[in-house]
Amino acid sequence: MGANVVMPQLGETVAEGKIVSWFKKVGDSVKAGDRLFEVETDKVTIDVEAIEGGTIMEIRVVDGATAPVGAVVAVLGSGATGSSAASPGVENPVADKAKVSPKAATALSVFEEVRTSRGLFGKAMQDGIRLTPLARRLVAEQGIDLKGLVADARKKGLDRIAVKDVHAYSAAHSQASAVPPTSAPQAGPAALASIPSVSLPIGPRDMVVAFSSIRKKTADRLAESWRSIPHVFQALEVDFTAIDIVRKLRRDAFKAESGLALTFLPFIARAVSIALREYPDINARTDGASLVRCADVNIGIAVDLDHKGLIVPVLRNADELTVPGLAKGIGRLVEKARAGKLGADDLAGGTYSITNNGAFGTQFTAPIINAPQVAILSTDAIRLRPAVISTAEGDFIAPRMLGMIGQSFDHRAFDGAYSAAFLSRLKSVLEKRNWEQEFA
Repeated sequence: MGANVVMPQLGETVAEGKIVSWFKKVGDSVKAGDRLFEVETDKVTIDVEAIEGGTIMEIRVVDGATAPVGAVVAVLGSGATGSSAASPGVENPVADKAKVSPKAATALSVFEEVRTSRGLFGKAMQDGIRLTPLARRLVAEQGIDLKGLVADARKKGLDRIAVKDVHAYSAAHSQASAVPPTSAPQAGPAALASIPSVSLPIGPRDMVVAFSSIRKKTADRLAESWRSIPHVFQALEVDFTAIDIVRKLRRDAFKAESGLALTFLPFIARAVSIALREYPDINARTDGASLVRCADVNIGIAVDLDHKGLIVPVLRNADELTVPGLAKGIGRLVEKARAGKLGADDLAGGTYSITNNGAFGTQFTAPIINAPQVAILSTDAIRLRPAVISTAEGDFIAPRMLGMIGQSFDHRAFDGAYSAAFLSRLKSVLEKRNWEQEFA
């Protein structure tokens, strides 16, 4: 009896993965823990390991092909190689750089085979036709007629609806939507998908640089977030002088112990984790119709991949860590991200995100929310600047380490006053906490 090897869930909103290369071939023996194939998603490129031993009986998804989460990419058996282990009705593997059709790789229930996000965007199976997670989310957020979409897919002989199918249906039925928007019409992803591409003028000395896979998918995801989420941004100035004093006192010893630089970021992450416990609506996720207050504080740290894309690995249970622990955890995540060694668990479960551009000297950054989270914090350069200090003896000007912190938030989840109160509390923790005790 053959065992199916499936495309794993590599992140909460990832719907598919591209197999870059197989490390095994048909007939090879494998044992649990052996590397099977390298897979690329919009978030990361990682190696997928075997979870049990056996012999590769069949490879259904070849190098360069893309398969949905839960699709069977290979069959593992204990006997001689051959096609007998394959499920009936399965065609040959798809060609290089082609998409896997529903017939070529039977999509299993991802809840039976892999751990995946449960989401709040409706059922995966609608009248016998499966909708991918991103397709369900787009249907819910854009108010698309689900029954009409499913009926259209059935007419076309589809048994799976992907994002491109939702876009095509929306573009064809934009004038006859059965679920009208409750607010003024906006140009969402589906509407923009129908706009013809513009031919860019290219000069004789211009250079055309094709987007990498990660860059294209990052752009698609951020564009969707920007169009579908009502963003609001607030910021305030923070005095980091007290933190800087402790940081300078502790950085050499910390460097000697861990090999890592002690930056402002772990102090900020510590303050964020404290403030989030007091403002649970910010440590949350939303589908636009309801809010899920998350029990754990799992902070995503945005990491730039050498200007080729952005990835947000997650530091779990951040509120249980001290500043040194956070610094080490962030350091490990950044190192793994830039080495391409992040695993699925490193990308799942985020409840809030932080993006830090301070190293580049920026003064003010308004980030895009990492959906389905409801807020993201930006931190910028912290510099020595003159500031007015008020004391019992009067006001005077003194040099202080000042920097901006800003938060983009989803206005559907809460109002500006709630966000402002959170930022005010965050500022208070940063400026007044006894940071020396973190190193005790």
